[in-house]
Amino acid sequence: MCKKGGGRLNSNIKDQTKKSNISVGLIIVLLSFLISTTAIASFLIYRDTIHDGVTIENLDIGGLSTTEAKNKIQNHFNKLLTDGQIHFVYGDKTWNASGSDISYDYDYTNAVNEAYNIGRKGNYFERLQIIISLFKNAKDINLTPIYDHEKLDAIIYDIQCAIDKQTKDATIKKKNGQFFIQDEEVGLQLNPEKTKGIFEEALKTYKIQNEIRVELPVETISPKITSESLSTIHDLLGTYSTKFNANNASRTENIRLAAKTMNGTVLMPTEVFSFNEVVGPRSKEQGYQTAHVIFKGELVDGLGGGVCQASSTLYNAALLSNLEMVERYKHTIPSTYVPKGRDATVSYGVLDFKFKNRFAYPIYIESYVQNNVMQVKIYGHKTDNKIVKIQSEENEVIKMPLEIKYDSNLPEGEEKIEQKGRNGYKVTTYSNIYEKGKILERKQISKDYYKPQKQIIIKGTKKSAVSNIQEPEESELMEEPNEL
Repeated sequence: MCKKGGGRLNSNIKDQTKKSNISVGLIIVLLSFLISTTAIASFLIYRDTIHDGVTIENLDIGGLSTTEAKNKIQNHFNKLLTDGQIHFVYGDKTWNASGSDISYDYDYTNAVNEAYNIGRKGNYFERLQIIISLFKNAKDINLTPIYDHEKLDAIIYDIQCAIDKQTKDATIKKKNGQFFIQDEEVGLQLNPEKTKGIFEEALKTYKIQNEIRVELPVETISPKITSESLSTIHDLLGTYSTKFNANNASRTENIRLAAKTMNGTVLMPTEVFSFNEVVGPRSKEQGYQTAHVIFKGELVDGLGGGVCQASSTLYNAALLSNLEMVERYKHTIPSTYVPKGRDATVSYGVLDFKFKNRFAYPIYIESYVQNNVMQVKIYGHKTDNKIVKIQSEENEVIKMPLEIKYDSNLPEGEEKIEQKGRNGYKVTTYSNIYEKGKILERKQISKDYYKPQKQIIIKGTKKSAVSNIQEPEESELMEEPNEL
């Protein structure tokens, strides 16, 4: 019995040994497979050539080094690269350029580098997944066209010079009592940046294999002033004139120059007229001469003296035209050529006179000098029968202070005026608007204060020589003959 049992034990041992050998074999096979698979994967991942399944413009470059791939695609596409034509078109005009004019080529280096980097980004498993996917779905890379941007810019600049056209506003001129209008001209402007954008989009599609067409983006620029808008100018809105001494040649010339510069000015709706901007600096180069100007309450010689009469004349014409005053300054002393409160002083770069066209239509300024009169007329489109009248009221007269000085060198009883002096005034100016003889509106325009200037009188205190001799007494006069 013992012998039989021992036989079965040996049989079990042999079976277990056999199973162990099979397991070991399987493990060895599995390990061998894993090792070989890992080796293959590592080979695929860490190879120094472009992975299989990568193409450039459908040209296979898998398994090639970057240098080999670049040489291959460059040799291939250089044969296909033709000197294609670029047609820049605007309307019925066409400007032609060739690929060689802009040094057209392909960016081979960038394409090859992009191809090489496929499967070389991410972790181990991410890279392996990309490489394996290439066996099923090849990755094709497009060649990017390149060109000399400066050469293209130069071509576009030449086209722009041929197309661009400055806008020209309509103009109006009053001559012999009539208005003459010259029509406006619409401007054209090529947009260089948009042109380059259109060109580059076309390159992506056509790559200048044969020719590409670029529709030039040209914008039309409308003029600010049109003949239609100027045709509304025919009504006199307001006019004012002032007189001056024509014998003062320098001052007369300054007034004439300022009037001439302002003449013909057109002010569109909402635009602001600036006296200093329109007339410009009062310089010798502009022909202005030295004449009396008011400086710190005194009349002194200055370049451009008399120009304030031009600004004040315009100010009153603008008030009577019911325009909107924006900036205005009074003189330090009342002017002789306009009522108090109705002057407008200017000084280039310091004080300006400005008003705004508050109407829906343009206005036209006519100004000129005739003999000893400066005249300003403002024309526009009158939509009502309203009449504007300007009224200045002297609210207060401030008597000039008096100062007396004594001079021992001036004979007693004599006196002279060192400073004439003047009274001061507080003045309020109003605009009264009438229609059919009835006042519709009364509004305050300004409230001005002209400071008084003291009068200085010098009185003499010097005694005369005769008054210093003593008169003889009567007794002495009577005794005088006895002495003889």
